[in-house]
Amino acid sequence: MNHIWSILCQNSSVDEETNLLSIFNCLEQAEITIKKDDIENKGKVIVPISSELISFWTVDEQDGDNKLEVKIELIDPNNNLLNSAESIFDVKKNFPRFRSKIKLQGLPVTKNGRYIFKVSQKDRVQKKFKIVASLPLDIDLRYT
Repeated sequence: MNHIWSILCQNSSVDEETNLLSIFNCLEQAEITIKKDDIENKGKVIVPISSELISFWTVDEQDGDNKLEVKIELIDPNNNLLNSAESIFDVKKNFPRFRSKIKLQGLPVTKNGRYIFKVSQKDRVQKKFKIVASLPLDIDLRYT
């Protein structure tokens, strides 16, 4: 399977009749208000933001069923890993394209700056994850 694109958004919708995807509120930057004491005491704060990471893939081998193994990692401005999650998607035969949608609940933040969502795909031969996309999200923390 080949990764074509990925995008981070607040939500999306798929039309039942046409299977067309609509993406709403793409996330490139966010202003977040938090209590300064929370970050100073805990090192990070989980901000209650819901989002989706959507990726589009093309399928090389359509003769049989396929499995797509994806890993998402969130890296903070200091290059620290804040969160990691893996998902496995079953892709049925005779489908030349596939969209994966991973819902993300809560966003851990440590400081102002650029956070990176790394999208990795597991190689079927070497059984190792390879980064196929890096999505930046600029966070501007406002303290109360």
